Amino acid sequence: MFGSQSWEDDEDISGESVSPEEKSIDDVDFIDRGWKPTLKFIVAFLTGGFVFLFPVQWEGQTTIPLDVMMTLIQDASMLAVELFALALIAAGGILTTVSELHYRETITVSERMETLLQLDYWRTSKLFWALRVIAVFLAVAILLGDGPDWVFTEPVVATAWGALVITIALVIPLGAIFVNLLAELGGLQFIGTLAQPIMRPLFNLPGRSALDSAASWLGSFSIGYYLTRNVFDRGGYNKREVFAICTCFATANLGTVGAVTAVLDLLHLFPIIILLYVITTLIVAAILVRIPPLSTIPEEYIASPDPEPQFTGTVGEYVRFAFNEGVRTAKEGDSIPRASLVGFIDGAKLAGMIVGTVLTIAMAVLLIEQNTAFFEYVAAPFVPLMTILGIPDPQTAAIGIILGGAEYFIGATFAVEADVITQVFVVVVTSGQAIFFAASAPMMVDMFDDIPMRFRDLFVLLVLRTALLIPVSAVLVHAAAYAGLL
Repeated sequence: MFGSQSWEDDEDISGESVSPEEKSIDDVDFIDRGWKPTLKFIVAFLTGGFVFLFPVQWEGQTTIPLDVMMTLIQDASMLAVELFALALIAAGGILTTVSELHYRETITVSERMETLLQLDYWRTSKLFWALRVIAVFLAVAILLGDGPDWVFTEPVVATAWGALVITIALVIPLGAIFVNLLAELGGLQFIGTLAQPIMRPLFNLPGRSALDSAASWLGSFSIGYYLTRNVFDRGGYNKREVFAICTCFATANLGTVGAVTAVLDLLHLFPIIILLYVITTLIVAAILVRIPPLSTIPEEYIASPDPEPQFTGTVGEYVRFAFNEGVRTAKEGDSIPRASLVGFIDGAKLAGMIVGTVLTIAMAVLLIEQNTAFFEYVAAPFVPLMTILGIPDPQTAAIGIILGGAEYFIGATFAVEADVITQVFVVVVTSGQAIFFAASAPMMVDMFDDIPMRFRDLFVLLVLRTALLIPVSAVLVHAAAYAGLL
């Protein structure tokens, strides 16, 4: 497990607070910026921002360039997109099977092949192994149009395959190209550095935690966890700070929110949804870090404490500082074509890991929803709250939020046929839940076993987060609708 050795080596380290050094931004060693790294940073940053946030007119409506790209690709060859989705599902099922059999010592894979196939990436639980394998057979049956009629009904297939799988298989690898440009060529450093002055006063966290948060939002929660783990092992964070960062800021990333809005046909509202999501997440984080259980976690270190300096400077100096850090990262990073290729590969891997699970769970959930009243019973106690908050389709909203705690995509996209207000509300709430028991919760428990993060603690935090997210999101969504933004 990550960090277990550090805990043994430093178990006598005190949990007392350590006062950080104060430094002026003038004390920072600014790099000698050449025109090539500066241009690389600017081009990568503007390209990523343009694709995700710049409004364009397309086929009579305002949308974003990512939506236009997806439409053009599907118009060019829907068959190619479906075969690509099948390939991702098959790769996920096969590589997960090889990985599980190898690590369970059923088969032996050479070290070279283990590295080449990145088998560690595909390790999972028995449940999710089964879900990915089952998805291969479901995908083949859907494409061949063969299978039991009661399973492969038109509404179920249209939603699970046509809306969910196709969109996820396309938007995550495509979006990852531009997310990686932001994350690897300075955008992450630029945004994170600019946010540093607000982290300590608002969230009682070191300024460097802004980088972890930006990594989660621009890359993925797993990247955010990795950065947090790395700083934790070097004494840069204490246990309370790690728990707060992982459960308050490692929420859904830009690419996955984009995939969800694409499924719901809301990409034309993507900039507004992101704005509502970020504001909601920050408000909820500012509250949660000040109340139990987060406020009661001991401020203990597992390595020699290394608090960051508290930089002081004017707004202009901070912008200059952030620009310098962005260019520094771009100078050390890959070329734009190389970063784009790496982004696409990483996106395809991520899509391969989740799209099969999404297909299997979606089929099961949709069949249960279509043939039973199970979700109606579960959601019944929460429907009056949705009604009081003025959310249209209150039952759909309640079910989507409940599902979101288990699996983000299924919960967020459950409102696919609901009113726009309901759709935006469900996306904002589920995107901000942060603790998804199908993915992020097990990873947190595994990576931070020396804190420790336990499932019961994460469940309590999920309930608290959701209880805060619902009213805050409702107010903001209604305000956006009143302002004519939705």
